[in-house]
Amino acid sequence: MIGKTKNYLGYFFNIANIFFLATMACFFFPSKYAVSMRSGLKTPLFFIIVLCLSEAAFLIQLFDEKKSRAAKDITAFVFVCAFAWELFVSRLNFLPYVFVPAPENVFSVFVQDWRQILDGFFNSMFLLAVGMTLSIASAVIFGTLVGWNQRAAKAIYPIAKAISTVPPLIYTPYVVLIMPTFRLASIFVIFLTNFWGTFMGSINNTAFVEKRIVNAAKVLNLSTPSILFKVIIPFNLPRIINGLPIQLASALMTLTAAEMLGAECGMGFYVKISLAFANYTKAIAGIFFIGFVVTGLNALINIAKKRLIKWSY
Repeated sequence: MIGKTKNYLGYFFNIANIFFLATMACFFFPSKYAVSMRSGLKTPLFFIIVLCLSEAAFLIQLFDEKKSRAAKDITAFVFVCAFAWELFVSRLNFLPYVFVPAPENVFSVFVQDWRQILDGFFNSMFLLAVGMTLSIASAVIFGTLVGWNQRAAKAIYPIAKAISTVPPLIYTPYVVLIMPTFRLASIFVIFLTNFWGTFMGSINNTAFVEKRIVNAAKVLNLSTPSILFKVIIPFNLPRIINGLPIQLASALMTLTAAEMLGAECGMGFYVKISLAFANYTKAIAGIFFIGFVVTGLNALINIAKKRLIKWSY
């Protein structure tokens, strides 16, 4: 009975919930920000909706004992930041409102500019999907072929390693300049961002596949293409998927930089055009949106991994 009581207390009384309630309580106090700023403080409705959705997701995670501790730590950090932002900016106006907008104003942007934000999202996701699909598919195929041949691996791997050390952000402006269209430039930059790392990983994965697996395939009289595409690549699939979150973050970073250089639409372009007009409220909203997108894509990758990959090593 005492143990159950402690569990219930831990469920409701924790740092995350305390700061969630503290943030909600801030809305009942007068705002110096609204007095100082000409346009005033926007409605807190949309910020409250985001806070409530975050709290609901947190409470659901608490039912999973394996994830509850991490959920408490992450959510506590988020709500501490939300409380500090609301208190010191919206209520007390300690920071310059031009450069540090109130959270109410930032989250209201998602309602005001939802059409422009969604257009940029779909445009960026198209470029990201095409670039990553081409780079990962070609890198895995060519890397597996090279890794199967030890002589080719010894000759090509050092060259690939040298090329991969050049950060994609360095040559992104040049690629955007010389390519005939921005779409081709973006796809090419995303391709190069992910290709070399995946290519070298596929070489290593193929070279270090256990000999007994390859010998078993040969005993079954499988041809070399069948061994490569039906045994080795599926065997290495968990490692390929495990590397996707890092590749996704790198590709999105490079794409955003490219969009800020020469795009007319996209998530990076939205941030760039907002900064160009000194609209820091929209710029911060765009940065938040990019963070939400990366988080959502990583969650989808984890779900796909659990559903599709039934083996590991």
